[in-house]
Amino acid sequence: MRNDFEKAMHFRHACKLFDATKPMRNEDLTFILEAGRLSTSSFGMEQWQFFVIRDTAMRQAIQAVAWNQPQITTASVLIAVAYKKKVRSTDSYIKDEFAKFHYPDYLLAMYAGSVDPRSDEMLECWSSRQVYIAAANMMTAAASIGIDSCPMEGFDRKEVESIMGIDMQTYGVPLLIPFGYRVNEQPPLHRSELSDVVTYI
Repeated sequence: MRNDFEKAMHFRHACKLFDATKPMRNEDLTFILEAGRLSTSSFGMEQWQFFVIRDTAMRQAIQAVAWNQPQITTASVLIAVAYKKKVRSTDSYIKDEFAKFHYPDYLLAMYAGSVDPRSDEMLECWSSRQVYIAAANMMTAAASIGIDSCPMEGFDRKEVESIMGIDMQTYGVPLLIPFGYRVNEQPPLHRSELSDVVTYI
């Protein structure tokens, strides 16, 4: 198990060009989405929504507002990883999520606009960070079955959200992830040594 995980971590890289002729099996897509769904999140709130973008014209429009990066249209699958914006205790989504866990009232009060001193902007930032946990798990899951990916923040968010036609009062899209199969060989992995990035205190 440990070796399998390590192999997946070494296999994964930011693939810049995919084989547009090679489709992904539905069961593999489901496996990747399940890795996102089962991910951890703060208080178990699961702030994510995964939009699987299948429409060719939509992907072409997104590419045009993403610096024309080829990953968008050559990948087998394009997933927009979205976060939920309405995360106050007064929002129905949060009420439903808290009810699952039977959390005490004082925790629910933390999310109330009248109690929580945090601004809507701060809460939205917190919510958006949670989806990156799911995104990382999805990419590692994909790598474990030989599927490449490329996390992308290089796009006009408002334009992408508009092209997708999502409710921008409810969702925000900080990250796009194309999934598919590489055309070119993986470049060398450049990472710092463990001793350079770990400090024991």
